[in-house]
Amino acid sequence: MNFDGFLQLLRNSLRQPELALRQLHGLNLPVSARWMALVVLVSLSSIMATLVMRAFPFLGDGGMNLPEIAPIPRAALQFVGIALAAWLIATVGRAFGGRGSFGTSLLVVMWLETVLLVAQVVQLLIMLLFPLGGSVLGLIAVLAVMWMSVQLIKALHGFSSAGLVFLGMLATGLMTLMFLSVLAGALGVLPDPSAGT
Repeated sequence: MNFDGFLQLLRNSLRQPELALRQLHGLNLPVSARWMALVVLVSLSSIMATLVMRAFPFLGDGGMNLPEIAPIPRAALQFVGIALAAWLIATVGRAFGGRGSFGTSLLVVMWLETVLLVAQVVQLLIMLLFPLGGSVLGLIAVLAVMWMSVQLIKALHGFSSAGLVFLGMLATGLMTLMFLSVLAGALGVLPDPSAGT
């Protein structure tokens, strides 16, 4: 995919998600290639996140005393999170009458991760000159990806209401977060809040 193709896919993801899905399918990526592409994307994203935090420490944990995550564990966690998101998009969507498959869901999240990675690179370059501008761009990128997520999931499953898709995403995300928090607490993965006192 060249730069013009990237821009066209980006525009269609925002305005014509059905066409964007057809373009993604037109890449003819086998499932194994999608997994490999996702590994590369999360690795690059983890490196970029580490560079941003090193260059701009004030963007760190905000005084919450959270442990810093090294690039490799960060990439592994991100990979698991994205794979889980793809599975939830397919499974929950089909439970509500959708028609999307896991393979297509994986393609969608791979594309969204690509957009986030490009936004990270642009944000870093802007922040080197205009820190506030970079922060604003980061917020715009998050909102744009959220919009694209809703539109692409809607098109993926053939749903008619973007609002219900958004509510479904929120509910699924909250329930998953609660489950993972309980599981992490039971396994002793969460940091001890009293450790820093």
